[in-house]
Parts: sequence; C-alpha cells; structure tokens
Amino acid sequence: MSASLNMPPPAASAPSRREINKTATRQAIIDAALAVLRTDGLEAVTADRVAEAAGVSRRTFFNYFSTLESALNGPTEAFVEHVLRIFETQPRDLPIMSAAVNALNALADRSLLAPVAELAAAAHSSPQLDRLQLEAWNDCAARLVEAIAARLPGSDPLTVSVFANSIIGAGRAAFEHWIQTADGDLSDASLARLQRHLTTALAQLRDGFPTLNVPAASAPIREA
Repeated sequence: MSASLNMPPPAASAPSRREINKTATRQAIIDAALAVLRTDGLEAVTADRVAEAAGVSRRTFFNYFSTLESALNGPTEAFVEHVLRIFETQPRDLPIMSAAVNALNALADRSLLAPVAELAAAAHSSPQLDRLQLEAWNDCAARLVEAIAARLPGSDPLTVSVFANSIIGAGRAAFEHWIQTADGDLSDASLARLQRHLTTALAQLRDGFPTLNVPAASAPIREA
C-alpha cells in the first residue's frame, strides 16, 4: 500500500480575507434588518433603510440577498446550517433521529438561536412575519431533505421527505410551546429552555411518543 493512502485527509484551508469580509457584510445586513424591524416594525424594513443601517449600498444589499424576506430569514438559515454541520459529523451508523438529537444537544453557542427565537415570537403578532416564518420552515425542510438523502443514498425520496418534514414539525411545535411560556424572554436561561424543548421534541419522535402509548386494556370499549 502506498504511503499516500495512509495519510490523513488534508485539513480545510482557512477562509481567505475576501471570504471573511463577505461573511461579515452578510451578517451586517442581517443584523441591520433585524434592528430596523425591532425598532420601527416590518413596514420600515426596506432595502434602502437596511442598506443604510448596514453601511452598504442598495446594490450591495441585493448582491447578498435577492429579497428583503431572504434577509429576514437569514438567522434561521444560519441556525439550520450550523446544526446541520454538527449533524453531518455524527457517526454514519447512528440512526438519523439520534444524530439529530445529538446535533441539537451539542449546540453550545446559543447566539445563533436568539434571533430565530425573537423572529418566531414576533411572528405571533404579525401575519406578514408569520408568512415569512412559514417560508423559513419550508426552506429548512428542503435543506434537511438534502442532508438526509446525502447521509442515506438510495433512500426513497417520499420517505425522506416525510421524515424531514416530521422533524421540522417537531421543531415548530417546540418553538410554539416556548413562545407560549417565555413571554418574550430572550435571556440565556430562556434560550436554554427552548433548546431543551427542541431536543425533547425530537426525542419524542425518536422514541415513538412513549407517554402517548395507551395500553389496549385501558382503552374504552365501543359498543356495537
């Protein structure tokens, strides 16, 4: 066997200065969109206003985001991509649901979760933001389908789609439960509870909802 076959794979190269600057500009636009939304409401979130707040030109804004909606959905996209990167590092012989639960449990930095939680809470009082949230969740489902299909090549596409959308549905339920109990609290302790809700929701899927399995003997008897 040649020596080259025993060598470890090359380490990923460090991002270039150009890539670092592009990432910083993208994040500045997302932060500016959230800041305008937070202070002046959705109606004030225009390309010109966001570009000005981010310190970039209108043209630069549209170089990074095709629509205002995609900028506002940026935090959700970043969060999902981060969790999926952790998911993809899980052992290949680990069941999908266990890998997903592990990925959420491994989320040490909740700064990515905070703006997603803030937008989810704000959507409860804004039909337009609620629509944006639905688009974001749909995008998450599509990205998850890709990740699962890559992990399990040859899987039935319908099965993968149903499975991915079940995970997304569990995540949405966890967010809804958190919103109803958090009362707008975005403290680290509150975000930690949200993270636990997310992992609990996925664990329920993984384990087949054990608390809902009613023994047949206790089920009511229907009369003919």
